Amino acid sequence: MGWGRTVRLPLNGGLLGPLTGLPFASGRPVRAAGAVFGLVLLAWLLAELPLLLAAAVVAAGGGGLLLLRFPHLIWPGLAVALPFASALKRGPLSLADLMLGAAVLLWFADGVRKGRLRLNSGLLPLLFIGYLLALLLSLPIAIDLQEAVESVIKWLQMLVAILLIQEALSQRQVRWLVWGLLAGGVLQATLGIYQFVFRIGPPNFLLLDRFMRAAGTFGQPNPFAGYLGLTLPVAAALFLLYFTSVLRPAGGRLRQVLMGAAAYGGAATIIGIGLLASWSRGGWLGAAAGLAVVFFIQGGRIVKGAALAGAGAVMLLGPIGYRYIPSSLTDRMADLPAYFGTGMWEIVQQPVDDNNFSVIERLAHWIAALRMWEMSPWLGVGPGNYAAVYPQVRLDRWEDPLGHAHNTYLNVLAENGLIGIVAYLALWAGVVIWLVNKRRRILRQSWEQVRSISHSQLLRVAPAPSLAWNAALLSGVLGVIVHLSVHHLFDNLFVQGMYLHIALWLGAAVALVDGKAVDSAAA
Repeated sequence: MGWGRTVRLPLNGGLLGPLTGLPFASGRPVRAAGAVFGLVLLAWLLAELPLLLAAAVVAAGGGGLLLLRFPHLIWPGLAVALPFASALKRGPLSLADLMLGAAVLLWFADGVRKGRLRLNSGLLPLLFIGYLLALLLSLPIAIDLQEAVESVIKWLQMLVAILLIQEALSQRQVRWLVWGLLAGGVLQATLGIYQFVFRIGPPNFLLLDRFMRAAGTFGQPNPFAGYLGLTLPVAAALFLLYFTSVLRPAGGRLRQVLMGAAAYGGAATIIGIGLLASWSRGGWLGAAAGLAVVFFIQGGRIVKGAALAGAGAVMLLGPIGYRYIPSSLTDRMADLPAYFGTGMWEIVQQPVDDNNFSVIERLAHWIAALRMWEMSPWLGVGPGNYAAVYPQVRLDRWEDPLGHAHNTYLNVLAENGLIGIVAYLALWAGVVIWLVNKRRRILRQSWEQVRSISHSQLLRVAPAPSLAWNAALLSGVLGVIVHLSVHHLFDNLFVQGMYLHIALWLGAAVALVDGKAVDSAAA
């Protein structure tokens, strides 16, 4: 079984006995009775409720019945709605949390219907469990227990999503989840571009006196850029798959390949423009790193050659081309070296103005995080308790805790200590190693498949077969993790449902490489 074991809970017979009752009944009488009841209920709704409310109730009921019949549809639905649903909150709960809870209930109901419940524990779930244990060690230290519990629940939700996706979706259904995640990114990017062009947003987001920094439904440009940056690498990887298939002389279904290249290329373009409209330096750097990894491992020889030629041209013509880059872009990136200078304390003592405010503000919060770590080096101050402890360690002039340290690594160090940061780094290092190894295995299988067929058969093989698509997705998810790692030097992306966004990508990757996902859907 590899890195884990499959847990099956027998429900058909055994201690629970045979499954009986209405959910397992069949035959015309039951269906007829259900149809009559549904018609009577529909007539009552139309007669008693306002038309719009009745339509909403009917739509919700129809959607619920559809999900009971096809429970896997909850996952692509969550993927599309996630950035919007996370913004709809009542107390600590968001609509995205409720949708995840509905997905858990649907998994349970589907397992009962099929007569078994199954969970497969592999390397990725074990890595998340390891980090959860590190969080639990720091939990008793927290002075704000509610924030600590909510922080732990985020990681528990990620674990649950990864565990359930690999059992709920077949390999073919994983594509619907991927398309849902890309569609959500395109919708958010389109909204951001609209905000940028038509200056929709608060006055402090005004840019160059003619545009507005895009924030989508996230309320802030940086998490908006982070969300798009956590989507762009997959769109780029799948585009490169089809684009390089067009360039290969051998290949059959040219129309399908062109449509795939146009669809994924269009998605990547829209998401990229939305990311640029965010004006987020952390988002730009993360996207550059993620795309560089994708181009390096997914681009063919022609793409890699063109990229190397472009890099060489930039190096040779850099001083000349620099003059043609808009000064607004160069000025935006000019103060990045200040974040990594040795005189961090000297920088935060400087007078604050519009040009250095963001740099000094972040550095002040980095220093506060280091002071928290000094208070409790091994276990930190407790999960999610950065803001609660901040007044004890803050620098003068910086009273607002901003919720986190604007550097995830320092934030983890402050809240969870040395044990937490080691577990955190081990988690993502393990994810990267897992993705690389699984991609190599898929490419080896693809190569063995090609070697097993004749040249005449090879010409009739689809240019983007299933194994190649799977490998491209893993390349894109690896780019997502790279973006996350780089962007986390300047911000915290585990906010507003983005932690679930990452879990959905990882769950899709696990479902593709785990053969049991097919058995689960077919059972």
